[in-house]
Amino acid sequence: MYFPLQLRLALFFTLILAVALWFFGLTVYTQAEQRAYHDLDATLSSRAASVRLGKDLFVANPSSLPLLLPSVDSVGTQGVSIEVLDQKLTLIASTSGSSTSGPLTTAGDTTSSPVPWDTKAAHTALQHPDSQSGIYSTITYQGQPVRVYTLVNNDIGQSHVIQTARSEQDIVQSLIDLRLLLLRGGALVLALALLGGWLITWGVLSAVRRMTRTALSISASGDFQQRVPEKSWFGRDELSTLATTFNKMLAHLQALYQQQQRFVADASHELRAPITSIRCNLDLLAKAPDLPAEEAQAALADAQAEANRMGRLVGDLLTLARSDSNQQATDVALANGYKNDDGEKRQVDLDSLLLEVYRQYQPARENGNADVRQAGSPGSPGSQGPRLLLQHTTPARVFGDEDQLKQVLVALLDNALKYTPYEGSISLSLTTDERYAILKVSDSGIGISPEDVPHIFERFYRADRARSRDRGGSGLAIVQSIVQGHDGTIEVESIPGKGSTFTLRLPLV
Repeated sequence: MYFPLQLRLALFFTLILAVALWFFGLTVYTQAEQRAYHDLDATLSSRAASVRLGKDLFVANPSSLPLLLPSVDSVGTQGVSIEVLDQKLTLIASTSGSSTSGPLTTAGDTTSSPVPWDTKAAHTALQHPDSQSGIYSTITYQGQPVRVYTLVNNDIGQSHVIQTARSEQDIVQSLIDLRLLLLRGGALVLALALLGGWLITWGVLSAVRRMTRTALSISASGDFQQRVPEKSWFGRDELSTLATTFNKMLAHLQALYQQQQRFVADASHELRAPITSIRCNLDLLAKAPDLPAEEAQAALADAQAEANRMGRLVGDLLTLARSDSNQQATDVALANGYKNDDGEKRQVDLDSLLLEVYRQYQPARENGNADVRQAGSPGSPGSQGPRLLLQHTTPARVFGDEDQLKQVLVALLDNALKYTPYEGSISLSLTTDERYAILKVSDSGIGISPEDVPHIFERFYRADRARSRDRGGSGLAIVQSIVQGHDGTIEVESIPGKGSTFTLRLPLV
């Protein structure tokens, strides 16, 4: 069941406000009720005390005054009814009818109010004549609640009961009006809160909706160039930061997508050539069974060479795929600290490894079509290959995997030999500074154009697609992966037509 987040947030905030308003309204109503009944009780007790004081003065000096007390409406909402009774609860005096002032009258002048107002409270008060506090009670008279206060006055030789009464109808009506006011006001506030919460969450979630639409559009079209608007009417906030992060992710995905497309195109191009060559040679052998043995052998040799090259390309692809999934063996070795069987970190003499690679390539060049000499030795007449020079060699020891580091040196040297003309030269050097071993492979080859330098470590990147001898393939990508796995860096400097220099930095032990 779909339940919009905007509605859920609005209802949640409204619910919290409703709970707060309920507590607030309950507190206000309770305090108003307590205050109203407290004032009523204070009025009743005050009137009873005034009557007792008047009776005490009259008993002490009966000729000084007739007993005059204010008279109010009987059980009226604006006045208090007073009754004075003897010990037998016979009415002695009470307030008169409708006048707002006048003397306390005799029983014959009273209205038809009950005598006494509360018989039970009067009996209870007579049973405790020494009590200085009165008794509060509530009765029902003519369908209205009436508050009654009963007080005993001990005269000389006898006791009198004084009861004051007043209707609670005005208090009840006031409390009803207050309750309706709180309910209507709370309902209005909740409605406005619901509307305001809806509008606020709509504005807040609009950025999320824009991101959703952008993501759906990208998913449908595959266009990673789209971006989410980052501007906000309320300035910089968490959602604008989220939009910025989302756009950065889109830019990264766009770069990865373009790199993947280029990788697929270049890999297919690299594989297409050997497959075409093998197919042509096999077609030649199938269609010309009487082909001379030498030509048939050459076709087989060519097909075998192309098959080997295609095998290397497939191997490079598998290596790069493993490098993507688990960072290949370099990350595993790095996580283990390149430890040997004894649990100690494995150390590699980088200078010895460089000399080993140099000695392996020197006889290969001399037995082939290249003349390889030590640094400073002149090339022999008729040499057909670039000279391999070993320059500065400083002892350097690093943590790492010897086979992988050798693979890096072989790949860099093969790359230099591939793009250096026969009359050129390749130099190897190894130096150190305070923290790093610095290995350089320099050649005087065709160089790399400045716009291609940032991409040469990408997989199967072809620096010059129109040339047959182009830089590219997976070798440099594997080199970079291994070097980064050893916490090192690799950089290249190149001048077109003059050569290139690859600089490798590895942390010293």
